[in-house]
Amino acid sequence: MPADQPPTPPTFDELESWAGRGRVLRATDTDVAAWRIPQPAKAALTSSGIPLLDEVVGSVSFHAAPTRYRLALDPGGEPTDPAWEFGAVPVTGEVRLWSPGGHEDSSFVNSSISQWLCSLHLVGSRFAESDLFDRWDESAEAEERALAALADLLGRIEAVDPAAIADGDHERQFWPGLLDRWLF
Repeated sequence: MPADQPPTPPTFDELESWAGRGRVLRATDTDVAAWRIPQPAKAALTSSGIPLLDEVVGSVSFHAAPTRYRLALDPGGEPTDPAWEFGAVPVTGEVRLWSPGGHEDSSFVNSSISQWLCSLHLVGSRFAESDLFDRWDESAEAEERALAALADLLGRIEAVDPAAIADGDHERQFWPGLLDRWLF
């Protein structure tokens, strides 16, 4: 894969295998027809879909706003009052996280929709296949294994999208911050 090409997003079936039946929502062609994002990003949304992921993606909402295209809301967030929302930036398709209240402040999540879907898939499938994260506090060894697994997961996300990890700062980078707080 050339460096300027985003990775192939996971398939609908791959996402559904860990997210569960009915927990992966696809956009329709009509939902994204007028969106000014790269065609592969539109294709990813209509073919792969967006998985619901506990504590990350609580609902999916394909909605155009003046400065972004809404993709998903936080868990428990209502379309009229989310705690945060994931959105794609027009033209580039970069995925960012916006806070509620119409503020235009946002923070970087992933370089593209495909890379975001790959990151969600890596995190979701890892947490679904392992009870390691449920029992991390049973012993010092269990905690070490869980922390090593989280470090491995960050490495896998970095391989898909180096910009998503950048310097690994937990305050500025979404994925390091999210995974750092996951156990605690």
